[in-house]
Amino acid sequence: MGALKDLANSFSRMTQEEVDLFCLEYGIDKKFNPTAPACDVPVDKPNPGSIALYCRHFQWSNLRYPFSFFVLNLLEYYRVSFGQVHPKGMARVLHFEMLCRALGYDPSLLLFWRFFRLAKNGDWFTFETSKVDTCLISSMVTTLGSWKDRFFWVSESIVPFKMVWRHPDAVLNDPEPSESELNDAFLSAIRGCPSRVRPFPEHLLVLLGVSNIWGKADRDPVLMRNGIVMSALDFIKSDDTSDVVFEDAPSVPGENVVVRTSEQRFEGTGYVSVANVKGFTKSNAPKSSTRRSSRRLLKAGPQSTSTEPVDLTDDIEVSEDQVEAGVEQDKELVVHGKKVRGKKVVPVQESSSRDVEGLNPEGTYVPAWLVKNDDTFKDAAVCEDALSHLAPPSVRETIAEMDDDFVLSRMVLTTCNLAAMLPQGITRFRQRMREYEDLSKKKDKMKSSLASMKKEIAGFAEKEAAWKKEVNDLKKMHDIEMGDLRKSFEANLLKLKADREALAVQQQAFREEKEGLKASVGQVTVDNQWLIEHGFQQVVTYLLHSKEFNSALGDVYTKLLNLGKHQGLTAGYKLHESGQSLEKSPMFRPEASDIFKASVEQMERLTYPYIHEVSSCFGKPLSVLQELKPEGLNEKVCAEVLGSLSRKRSYSRDSDDTLSSLPDALKDAGLETSAVGVNEGAKAKKAKKAKKSKVEGSKPSDNLYLFVAFLANT
Repeated sequence: MGALKDLANSFSRMTQEEVDLFCLEYGIDKKFNPTAPACDVPVDKPNPGSIALYCRHFQWSNLRYPFSFFVLNLLEYYRVSFGQVHPKGMARVLHFEMLCRALGYDPSLLLFWRFFRLAKNGDWFTFETSKVDTCLISSMVTTLGSWKDRFFWVSESIVPFKMVWRHPDAVLNDPEPSESELNDAFLSAIRGCPSRVRPFPEHLLVLLGVSNIWGKADRDPVLMRNGIVMSALDFIKSDDTSDVVFEDAPSVPGENVVVRTSEQRFEGTGYVSVANVKGFTKSNAPKSSTRRSSRRLLKAGPQSTSTEPVDLTDDIEVSEDQVEAGVEQDKELVVHGKKVRGKKVVPVQESSSRDVEGLNPEGTYVPAWLVKNDDTFKDAAVCEDALSHLAPPSVRETIAEMDDDFVLSRMVLTTCNLAAMLPQGITRFRQRMREYEDLSKKKDKMKSSLASMKKEIAGFAEKEAAWKKEVNDLKKMHDIEMGDLRKSFEANLLKLKADREALAVQQQAFREEKEGLKASVGQVTVDNQWLIEHGFQQVVTYLLHSKEFNSALGDVYTKLLNLGKHQGLTAGYKLHESGQSLEKSPMFRPEASDIFKASVEQMERLTYPYIHEVSSCFGKPLSVLQELKPEGLNEKVCAEVLGSLSRKRSYSRDSDDTLSSLPDALKDAGLETSAVGVNEGAKAKKAKKAKKSKVEGSKPSDNLYLFVAFLANT
């Protein structure tokens, strides 16, 4: 608690720039002249015509400008200033107002009085929970941070009444109102809403009319949880709102929530003084008590640092029966709880305006005493003369009109209060003298600190000038570099455009070529399909039935007959020499000629399965066709023949070296094949030569080999 006993030594550290930024953020108009206090002026010494506002009231306690009528009525009733209220106390006030509005009710001073009471918190005032009803505060965020050095001045016109600095010794509270004086439904509803006091988001403050800081004129704030609209009351009662999404929804144009709730805030008009607030008139109390307790006696306590004069008229109050004006009857004066009969009370302050016969009411009163410069108050006559002329004539005339009992009661009252205040006054005077000495020392320290700070500021100014120069140089270099980069960029951009145009031309040519290739690929695919499925079969079929093949085959057939005749003649000659008859020879077969012709005709009509297998390879990989082989293939001979053909295609004509690597049989077959179509004489000579060289030692298997080689070469 000791840390809160330093109100007189609480100085603001805010600069004017920080004050301007803060007011801009929270919508405080510049017409109220927000000003940063001097660094040696405490919060209770505002500029004339100004009041103090704490930043934490806005940042932590949910206070907003324009202030709500409820907050203003509360401060007016308790006669306390913004600068005297602890941020936690202000947070409880705003929390109560938001609870009421979330429940659908206007906040009531009487209902607030039921749940909260004014209390001292060091040199500051706060509002704490009362003990007569349910506590509306379940918990409170304790992290407040530094706040006593974050305040600024604003014009007192920001509030619609004269805001006073509450005397620290004034009586704090009246008895709480009874349940019979309150709205039963309202009281029952709010009792079920204990919740955590904490800073709330702007969405919620705008939704409940506490704030008008909202930039969307045609939309209203909305609270969403799990895709469902959340009520303001549920948000306040919920301790964990991390999953709540703040959105907005369309509203009636010109009637958004800020407009609808403007009647809750003081925006220049519409303020009703607390004395005229509907529903705040309490039921008549016993005559021994007053609206503000008649037991407000002066007592020792924390000393005020305010420089405003102490208003004792609030500490010595008359009962409710005494406030009726114009009633010409005896009144009761309350003096320390006792009643004294007397006549009509005429305040002394009002007598100053009365005219005194023979005197100018506007003139300066000069006491007509006989007190000399060297007189002392040790002489009773001097004291009596001074006292008799101390009051101006109008006051003396007013006092003369009072009856004896009233004068006596007034003297007793004044003397008792004066006697009660004398010890405290002496103590305070001594304390103020000590504080003055401490402040003088602090002032000297601050002067030295200010001198060193001025030196530092001068150094900072020199550094700032150097930095500005360096920044200007850098800006110039930056401008030059940016100019070069801009030129380079423009040149690269032009080059890029030209490249794009050339690329577009190439792309067009590529597309045209691509379309042509597509047509070619389609044609090649069709041609390939025909070649595989029909071409090979047609070529082989045409070849087997062509004149050139049949001519070569006939030549072989003729040579085969000649061979048979030669062999038959030789065998017949041998049989004749041995004396055997022709019919008895095992080789005698008269039907052999017919059988041979039938075999030749059958071969001409023969179909080949290998050709059909080749026709079915369309659409399959080339490797399938390459690996496809007919049944019983002599791979060795085929390899030699294909190698010979490959070499033939590599040269423009045949050579002896090409044929020298082949077997003799293949050489003869090649020679015979190349001789087809030459004159018959040369062909016959070659045939006789081949026949002569092959007669002896020839076998039918060799002839078949020659035939196969011939087919391969064709």
